[in-house]
Parts: sequence; structure tokens; C-alpha cells
Amino acid sequence: MSTGNNRPEVDDDGATILDDGLSMCDEELQQQQQQQQQQHGTTLSNSLQKKKNTPSIIYAPIRKKAITDSPIIAAPPTAPSSLNNAPPVRRFQMMEHHHNEPTVIAQRKAPFKNKDLVVSGNSRADTAQHQPQQQPPPKPTIVAGRRILSGKKNKRRTIKLTCIGATLLVMYVLFNYLILITFDGSHHNDDRDAVTGNTASSSNLRPNSAGVASSSPQQQAEATSVEVKKEPTIKDFCGLCQWKDQGFNCNERVEWTVNQKGQTEDEAQASNLKYCVNANGCNDKVNDDGFMHCEEQSTVFTPTIKDFCGLCKWKDQSFNCNERVEWVVKQKGQTKEEAMATNLKYCVNANGCTTDKINDEGFMHCEEQITMTNKNPSYSAGTMKHVEKEPELEAILSGSLLKRAHDITISQPNSGGKRNSNEEGLRDRRSGEDIVSSVLTAARYGDRQYDTEEESNAKVEKGGGGRNPDMPILTAYCEPVNQTAWETKPLPTRDSGPTAKSSLFPISYPHVQSCQALPSQWPIDTPPVDLDPFLPWIHDVFPSSDGKNVIFVAQNRRRCYNGQRGLRNGEKAPKGVIPHKNYIHIDYRKNYFMRPQSALFQHVPVKTIPSENLGEDPEPRYRLASHEEADADGMETRFICRFKRFDPTATPNLSIVGYSLSKHVVDYDYHTYRKGYKFSATEAGYDNHMIWQSQLLFQCPVPPAFHERVQNGDTVVDDYANLYVDVIPIRTAPRYTPPREFLQPHYGFSNEIENLFIPDIEWGKDHVLPKIDESGRWENIPVCMPSLMAHGIVPKGVDVNTLTIPENESDKKYVAFTGDLPPKIHKVIACTWASTTFRTRSNRANVNDGKRRLQEWLQFNLLSGFDHIYVYDNSGAFTNEDSLADIIGLFPPEKVTRVDWPCKICSNRDGNEGERSSQYAAESSCRLRFGTHARWLGSFDTDEYLVPMGEFNSMGEVADELDKKGVKVAVFKSSPAKPRFDLLEDPKKTTEVDGSFTPTVTADETFLHTYNCNWESFPRKNDLSHRRKQMYRADYVKLHYVHYSTITVVSQMNEKETRSYKESWLHRYVERHVHEFDEMKESTMLHTKTKVSRNMLSWQKRCKQSTLIEGHCHVGFPFPKQMADKITADSKAGGGRTRSVNREGDGYGYNCFVNEKIEDYWWPKLVEAVKKREESSITSQ
Repeated sequence: MSTGNNRPEVDDDGATILDDGLSMCDEELQQQQQQQQQQHGTTLSNSLQKKKNTPSIIYAPIRKKAITDSPIIAAPPTAPSSLNNAPPVRRFQMMEHHHNEPTVIAQRKAPFKNKDLVVSGNSRADTAQHQPQQQPPPKPTIVAGRRILSGKKNKRRTIKLTCIGATLLVMYVLFNYLILITFDGSHHNDDRDAVTGNTASSSNLRPNSAGVASSSPQQQAEATSVEVKKEPTIKDFCGLCQWKDQGFNCNERVEWTVNQKGQTEDEAQASNLKYCVNANGCNDKVNDDGFMHCEEQSTVFTPTIKDFCGLCKWKDQSFNCNERVEWVVKQKGQTKEEAMATNLKYCVNANGCTTDKINDEGFMHCEEQITMTNKNPSYSAGTMKHVEKEPELEAILSGSLLKRAHDITISQPNSGGKRNSNEEGLRDRRSGEDIVSSVLTAARYGDRQYDTEEESNAKVEKGGGGRNPDMPILTAYCEPVNQTAWETKPLPTRDSGPTAKSSLFPISYPHVQSCQALPSQWPIDTPPVDLDPFLPWIHDVFPSSDGKNVIFVAQNRRRCYNGQRGLRNGEKAPKGVIPHKNYIHIDYRKNYFMRPQSALFQHVPVKTIPSENLGEDPEPRYRLASHEEADADGMETRFICRFKRFDPTATPNLSIVGYSLSKHVVDYDYHTYRKGYKFSATEAGYDNHMIWQSQLLFQCPVPPAFHERVQNGDTVVDDYANLYVDVIPIRTAPRYTPPREFLQPHYGFSNEIENLFIPDIEWGKDHVLPKIDESGRWENIPVCMPSLMAHGIVPKGVDVNTLTIPENESDKKYVAFTGDLPPKIHKVIACTWASTTFRTRSNRANVNDGKRRLQEWLQFNLLSGFDHIYVYDNSGAFTNEDSLADIIGLFPPEKVTRVDWPCKICSNRDGNEGERSSQYAAESSCRLRFGTHARWLGSFDTDEYLVPMGEFNSMGEVADELDKKGVKVAVFKSSPAKPRFDLLEDPKKTTEVDGSFTPTVTADETFLHTYNCNWESFPRKNDLSHRRKQMYRADYVKLHYVHYSTITVVSQMNEKETRSYKESWLHRYVERHVHEFDEMKESTMLHTKTKVSRNMLSWQKRCKQSTLIEGHCHVGFPFPKQMADKITADSKAGGGRTRSVNREGDGYGYNCFVNEKIEDYWWPKLVEAVKKREESSITSQ
């Protein structure tokens, strides 16, 4: 029996080794070879004649070294001919072998043997000794007490044992590899990503050190190719250098600086040093103009192994570079020179390597001042090849949309009644001039436009007073966006001067006139963002409680246009459109036009440059910069913020009072890295699954002189502000590169990958931003009161610190990292986004029970221990004839607060194609406005009841217990409960032609009681992760997305910060402070989701088929208590599937379980509380 390639192996004793580990003597081997030759119809002579002058291919195991000291055993004569037709084997490499050449030696491990076996190719002499002879078929032979099998049985055994051997070999190799990696990662923190198993994003981020190990030190130094920047000092100052490109030298510039700015000569030289240093010294030839043309550069040198400093601390570990080299030599088998070369970038000090610079820890802290130059050769300045696009798409992306705006006339829209449907968020059919016209119409007449002709009876929320005609008007200055300019590197500077200013298209919003009603008056549904996608799509704006920041809640407008359709048979994607799995965007033109929205989630570093205007309080000017060059406050920004004050007694009455640079509330790029995703955004736009890219949260620091005034609410007079902020976006193309390529320095990542994002290439060294008045921007945004004061929860003039609850340890745990500890006045609060009516996903059904549901839900949550509830009233998204204000008015204002929130969701599609922007923004607004003053926050719908269980009768008690356990995020299982059929209104009243009916809760019943019937017994076992809801620490969760605590305080920490808080570190972040509620002992959620008629098709037939499946029958028939208890006990004991049981009489199958605490405790308490509320309401009238 031969191996899979018809070539038996031979051991050192001259016996052939079969794949099953058996051996046979030479005679038996010869017989078997002859049999094989007969089967293949070949003879040795034919084979030799055919192969005489042709190289034969033999398979040799892959080994680093050939064994030459083992006996050479001739291969069987059939090997050459049989190998010609043999398929490649993964474990082998193909080697050429000529008959007239020396024998090629190869090494292979025999299965179940401990010896290395050597097999050679056959020579002419070998083959001559083995002429084929006709022999009868061999019989099974017993050798050393073992039976040698042949035929199919032997073949099966061979295959089986070969597979087992291969599997064991792979396991052995992997085991040794994991041991090596684990030791490397645990002791030297190298190759962390390999340890954490992040193949999604990190596999291409770190060069392969194993590949470097096999090369020479010189080759390694070339591959690393590092430059260490050596910063010049005043001693390097050269006064003969031409200052910038001006008509004077550096000596003259220093003299002017001393005279005009009052600096000393040393200070003046230091401030101008970057323009006054020549790399070749100050002795170069002076040109005809009397100057030296000094390059704007730092002195650099390229280190070699001679510059290696073993005293340097290796990275931030507890050992030096000498120790690292010693370890690498021992563990990785490198030479000392190779180890020094691979670690050179961490072991060079720009200022020398002397023992007098060692610190108390015994190390030198060598600055990692290394610029990697091993980037992709194609990554360089220049113009990329332009991708041809369809004409309309080309025109949109080139910025032609605004050119049409000046010639468009608009007419007054209808008012009153229902909102314009626009397919209710399923499809935005506006294009071209329709987009411009809709934006201008919303600006002139307001964003709340309705269909009917009647005069509006809308109760638009306003405060007392409002903006007077002399006050500034909210205005959006739209700037044309030419995305084709992104094809050029460095990024071309934008136009400046009168031409740039005249190209802006201003859109004013005079209907924005009340601080109290600001969220309801802000232009959201048809925003100016549709004309200038670099403007943030703002939904809410308010100051922080300490008056130090103005906080913005915005959404990603691009996500509104993520609806997709499949390409039909034979259909090609339009020119310039990027398909994904044979799908393209329905609104691909709008999706691509909105690409700048992705850029707003990414930070840019900027550096202040000297202003040309030397007058009093000049406007600061900025240029795009690297992290190393950027100002401290410009390290991670995206917007320039300009503050202005209105004073009716002054001339002029509007004055600039300060500037600042924005900061994101969270670092989106870093979170993308921590989640293991490769890119934060994609050019094609198929990235809606990255939910943290939905909510754009940023803040503008308030000038210090106005902190106290903003904190005390003194910037608002008669319900409008006299302090304003302008928001100017810094316009750069989105980075479609791995986020790790441009993370901020404090995260501790070195540029260790090939395709770096290098600002000097992408933006250039002199990309100066235009002046503010020449840039697109939001202007005159009112800075209103802090939220508690604005909504009357803490009256103006009352110190909020006098109302705080006692601190506990959880309140202070992360303050050292966040630097923030707002006063907490509530223990547990709830937020909800609700309306009088709403449409389900994809507009499948219209639900009109919003008022009744809200009243019961508010009553229950106040009863169950929530301190305060905030209702974001979305009724205005559908109608102006009704709202939830009358229901909220039934409850005390110190317990329930209403925020008028009429903006629509922009895409009501299913799944990742949908974007419920209004809901997402409302949740962030509630968390940032009010959650900062509470410990725990729950964001729920009005059909979701959070019920204390076990010994707990209040959610406040539950929250205290969670704090004791160190929990930050508490999770509830949630699945729709079934309305109990026997408690519903008679189905005959709502029966339709198709036999369906609308399950309706009777007037004398509650939703809590009617829907107390879960299809799974408690405690529920199904995961239900896509429906889970959470209650979380509001000071811990930085960004929440309906069902998920997406970004937290710990997830934003770098590795060093994480470990300092004694938290576990993994590159791919895993939340460690999450707790799933014990549904029997702590708390549970009852989801009373409304059932509509479409759910009740064929209900009688389906409900008689007793089954515990969630959606089989949508009305409930609860198991009797005794039967339910037995089923629950069996389930806990690991019993099988519940037996189908139908109730007597009507034959409907039991299909749900009653929660006894809700039934016996909470429902009676709710009924009593509702009764008292109604009696109190009647008395007050």
C-alpha cells in the first residue's frame, strides 16, 4: 500500500513506512509495486524512455534545513511516473529533480514515529536494479506480529490515520504558537492584537516582526527607516535667513518683534525659530537679494545601530532596551544586531545616551520622536484618477446645487392639520430645485408645515416674550462643496476674500424666537444641511449646568439615505455608483452628497497662526496641522466657535466676545478601533450598522468671562438670549482609513503601519483656513439657560447644590478621568419619546392610543419609584391639532416635564436601512440635559413597564443595590407580551372582512393587567438581545443607542488609564460593569406592545393550535396557576418542551404565563393610584 502520491516512505532500516505506521520487507514491497504498475498500465521501460531528459517533480516536505547525514534510500521505480499525475499536496512543496543530477534530500516526519525520515529521488542506476516482473497479487503479510492490510480496507485505515495525524500535528503547532504569543504579550506587551484575537482590524496594523528577524540588520534598518527629529534651539538661529517669503531677513523680523510686541531678543528669536534655521548651518551662500533661503525644517538624523541606547525605557514597560534585546535574542532566536535593529525606534534618544540622564527608576525616558518613512510608495502628494460619474451625480458632487438657489421663488405652504407625509420617512423624492425650494420654504414659514388649508390651531410652545426685531436672527451660511477637490493631495485651500464671501448662500430663520421652545422651532425636517452637508444637523443646543460649555446634539444626515434596492438581472450600477452585494442606494445621489457628514465625526488638529490684523482683539487664524504641531486646545477639534453679545444700549449693539475650538463629547474614531471595526466611515456609505456614527455630540467652550452669567441664566431676558455662538465647520474630506492611523497621541499608539494618514501629504503644511465670514457656518445660535432652570425644575436664583442627594462611592469613581461631577438631585429618572399617534416600522400600521398609554405609564413609573420623568412629545411630527400636553398637565411639574419635540424621523425603513433620527436625538438630549443630574437613567417606550420584583418595591431601592455591586449598566429582557383574550373588548366590535380584529383594552382595564401574560415562563431563558432595554448610570454611559450602552467612560480610556483604574484591558472592548436583572428577585420588564388587526389574521385557527411560540397566536390564554407552577418547576429542573394543552369549552390553547407579583401587588396599587389621580383632578376643577 502506498501513500497518497504513490510514493512509500522509507525508514532508516530500509523498510518502507506506510501511512498507518506499519512496515514491510523489500520482497513484499516489490510485489506491491508490480501490482500498481499493472493497474496503471505502465512499465518501467516506457516510463524511463518518456522521462529520460525531462525533469521529474517530486514532493518534499517543507523544512528549513536538509538532513545530509542520514542514509540515502532509493525511491521505488514507480515514483517518477506516478508523480507526474499526482495532485499537489498542501504539506509538500514541489521540487525539480533531473535523473542525471545529484539526489535531492528531503526530510519528513513519519506518522506515529519519532524518527526523521529521508527519501531521495531515484537515479538511473537505482531504476536499473528494479526491473518489473509479473507476480501474483500479494497476500496479507504478518510482520512483527502485525497484519499488513491491502485494498479498500487498508486505504480507509490509511486515510483515517493520516487525518488523525495531521490534526494532531496542527494542534501541536498551534499550541506552541499560542504559548509563544502569550509569553510575548504578557511579559513585553508586544503583539497585543494577536493575543486578543482581533483579526477584523489589527491584523494589518503592525509589521510582522518574524519577517524582519530573518533579514540582516542593515535590511531591517532600511525597512524601519526612521528619522529622529532633533528640535533646534536659539543657538541654531540664523539671522541671514529670509523670513518666510517676505522682503526682509530674520534679524530684521526679530528687531520688529522686539519693538512692536515688547518681547526680549531671545523671546523673539524663539518665536521665529522655525523660519530661521538652516539645516546646513548659517554659512550658506547669500543670494542676490541678500538672503539665505532656509528651508522650514528641523535638524534630523537617521539613526543606525550605533545610535542604539540600551538605557532607554522600552515603550512604557518596566525594563530597558538592553533587557528587551536580551529577551528577543533568547526567545526569538535573533542575533543581537537583529534585535537592536527591530527595536531601534524605541531605543534612540535625540539628546544622547549618557548615564547622568537616568531617572530614579533607573531608566532614560527617550522621546519617541520617530517619523516612519516605510509608507506605501504610492502614498504621496498629487492628483488621484478621477472616477467618471453619471452627469447628474457629477454635477451634485462638484457643488452646483447652490448655484440654482439664487433664482428660485417660493410660495406659502399650507398650514394646519396633518404634516406633509413625504411617504412618512420611507422615501425622500426631492431632487435638484425641489431640495432648494423646500429648504427655503421651511426657512421662511417654519419647519412645521401641514397639508390642510384651514388656519392652524397649533399650540406652538412659547415663553413669555421672545426675540425682538433688533436681536440677531439665526442664519445658516451655506457654502458650495466641491468633492472633486478631494482628489488632490495636498487638499487645495478654499477661496478667500470677497469672492468666497459672495459665494455663500445665507438662509435666515426668523421664526426661531424662543429659548423655551427652541427644540420645537429649530429647522430639522428640511434643514440647510441639505444644501451644505458640512453644516451639522443640529437637533438641540443648550449650555452645561456649570455654564462652561454649549452642548450640541446633532445627527448624521447621510444615514437618512441608506435605503437600498437590488440590481435587476442584467442591470449595471450607474456610473460612479459603488454597489454592495449587488445592491445600490435608492437615493445614491443624496447619500454621496452627504459624505461630509461623516467627516464631522472625525477630529482634525489645528495650529494658530499669527494674524495679519494687528488691531485690538483680532480674529484668530488657523491652519491644518499634525498632532505634533497642533495647539493644546486644537488637538482634537472640528468646529471653530465664535461668541457674540447683544447689547441694545451699545453701538454697535452686537460685539464679538471670544473664540474657542470645539471638542467631541466622545472620540468616535477611537471607539471604532475599540469595537474592532476597520473603518469609521466608507465612501460607499454602507455603514449604518456602526450605530455610534448616528449621534454627533460636541461642545463649544464658553469664554471664561461668561461662565457665571450662563450658569445663573443671566444671558436670557424675556425668553431669548443676548449671548450667541457661531459654529464654523473645518472642512476636510472624510478619512476612509483605519482610525488607528490618526488617533490622538494620548492613546499611546505609534505609527506602525504602512499606509499612514500623514497631514503633510493629505493637507499640506500651509493649509490656512478661511476667515469666519468667508466660511459656511451656523450663525447667531442663542445660548439659553441651563436645562433644570429652563424647565422650572430648579427655579432661577436657587442654588442647585442645596438640592442634591448624598454622594456615594459610585458617584466619584471616575471623576479623576472625566473631570466632571455635576450636582445630582435625583436617584432614578426615566425618559420617553412619545406621541398621540405614531406609525410602526415601514408604516405597516397606525397606532392612536398614545394619550391613554402615557397616562397609565406615568402613573405606574411614579408609583414604582422613579423620581422624575421627562417626556419628549413627538406629536407635532404628525399633527398640530393635538399633543400630550394635557396628559402631562395632570401630574405635578416637579415630577413630570414635557419637552416639545416635533421633528420627524428621517427614515422609517426596517433594519439598518432605517434611521429614527428624532428618537435617537431625543434620547441623547435627555441624557445630556437631565441625566447629568441623576444617578440612574432609563430610556423606555410607553408600552414598556419596568417592574420591581422580589423584596424590592421601588426602583430606587434596586438602584441602591446596583451601586453596592459596582454595576453601571443593568439589562432587562424584553419580548412582547400577549393581551389576555378574556380581558379584551368583544372582538365582534372591530372584526373586519378578512376575519381579523383589533385587540382593544376595555375602558375599565389597564394595559399592565391586560398584557400580564408572557409567552415564556419566568425567569425567561431566551436571550432576546435585540429587544433588551437598559437602565444605566448616566455619568458612566457617554452615548446610548436605544438598546445599547454604546460608548462608556472606560471604553474611552487608553490602556494605561484603564489599568490605572484596575480595569481589564482588551483592544476589542468588552463591557465589564453590566448586570442582567434577576427577573424573580430584582426587576423585570413587561412589554405591552400594541397588537393591530394585521396581527390577527386567521387568529381563531392559530390560537387553537396550542404552542409556546411568541408570534403564533397574538392574544393570550394564560395557563392556570397550578399548571403554570408545574411547568415552571419542570423548566428549572431542565424538563423538556411544554406539552400542548387546550382549555375546555372554546378549545383555545394555553400559551402564556401570568407574573404573580404584577397580578397580586402592582396592578391593585396602580388601580388605586389612578382612581386617586382622577378624584384629585375632579376636585381641582
